[in-house]
Amino acid sequence: MNPPITSELSLYQLTQSLACPPPSLTVKASTLRTWVETLIQFLIQQKIEATIWAKLPNNLTWLSPLESYQQEGLAQSIYLCSIGNNHKTSPGKSSISVTDSLSNTGIISIVLEASSQLKREYFCLIISPQLCSLILAQEKSSSSAQESPSGQLQSSLLKLVYSFDLQIIEPIFTAIKQGISITDTTPAELLTDSVLPFRLPSAIDGSLLTQLWYAYLNANLLSSELSTPEKSSTKESSALVSSVALNEDFLNALARELSTPLTNIKTALRLLESMQHKREPRQRYINLIKGECDRQNSLINGLQDLAQLNHRVEKTDSCVKLEDLVPGIVSTYQPIAEEQGIRLGYTIAAGLPPVACPSAWLRQILRNLLHNSLKFTGAEGRVYVQAALKGEEVELIVTDTGIGIEHSDLAKIFENFYRGRNTIGEDTAGPGLGLAIVRQLINQCGGKIAVTSQVGKGTIFRIALPVVMSA
Repeated sequence: MNPPITSELSLYQLTQSLACPPPSLTVKASTLRTWVETLIQFLIQQKIEATIWAKLPNNLTWLSPLESYQQEGLAQSIYLCSIGNNHKTSPGKSSISVTDSLSNTGIISIVLEASSQLKREYFCLIISPQLCSLILAQEKSSSSAQESPSGQLQSSLLKLVYSFDLQIIEPIFTAIKQGISITDTTPAELLTDSVLPFRLPSAIDGSLLTQLWYAYLNANLLSSELSTPEKSSTKESSALVSSVALNEDFLNALARELSTPLTNIKTALRLLESMQHKREPRQRYINLIKGECDRQNSLINGLQDLAQLNHRVEKTDSCVKLEDLVPGIVSTYQPIAEEQGIRLGYTIAAGLPPVACPSAWLRQILRNLLHNSLKFTGAEGRVYVQAALKGEEVELIVTDTGIGIEHSDLAKIFENFYRGRNTIGEDTAGPGLGLAIVRQLINQCGGKIAVTSQVGKGTIFRIALPVVMSA
């Protein structure tokens, strides 16, 4: 059942009154624009035909993506909404010149009933058989309740919700339709309660959402300034956030990592289109696309691991005994080692004191090191984990007999996105974040990491972790 439509309609409040309201983010206006542009560009790239309902700030910067979509010939209809004024205007005519100019492109101007709440809200509603999506934002409360001139954003911060859920999208779509101010120029199809000329999807293809996520990352999602409901003010959290801050060098490197696979995929797709009847070359380019998609997926997983470094650590999880943790982790990698013909084992000295490192962090450290060692060790090789007390520290050693690391690369292997020259291959190329994460976590524990390696003979990682002294 949909909430009744009132003269003070607020689509944002409507979403929050639903049985399962979508979570809300506080974002800058630039973030909203990036989200809308990315979604419209994605529809164009995927050649998805859709109906779009939008209410956006009325300038060409915001509205040009709608015009581009219309020009591609994919739009079933684009309804550009504005808010009715209390003073009299020509029937069906928006008071905003940019909206008027876009009407010449086939974009249909719709006037919604005046609402002081809706005046502060912006939305982009996509409806198609393949993908339904809602982006909805409300300006944060300001001292003035006056409508902004020419529909421009007055607040720099917005409360935003984003959803693919039809249980959220359908009541919003109904509220928009019921809020239309009927004029002589209102399209006839909007005067009836007829259903859409196609069936709405009961679920969205996961691969489609994955591709949208890739497009979103490529549009610099990571550099957008999303703010969380509350910010940690503790010294420990501040230091941790600072240590993994997305600085300019990081973002530049990330942009390169994202752009290279996408360029390769686009090139392969163009070549595939030009050689439809040549089976062998087609399969080669299909394999290239699959490999690049795997690379992107690996990068996203690495970024998610990197983001976890910002999470607070519970006091009850501030230390761990290696004898309680190492055997379980090694056993999870045992099947992988056996499949590759690698001997995997461990030795933990008895009675080791607990180390000052959260168990979640130490798990991540050991997993990343084992993953690397197994990846770069060939059949009949050996990977071994050892731990022993050394002074007031516990030394954790991961040794392998793999391909080794070039001496000139040793100083760089802990940098974000760095991959050694002798590690880049069809089966071994990764996102280059695993060792960067390892170093960040060890530093936060107050520990140290060192590496020695010899090409063709293997690599040894030595980690020194401070012990937790008993009271």
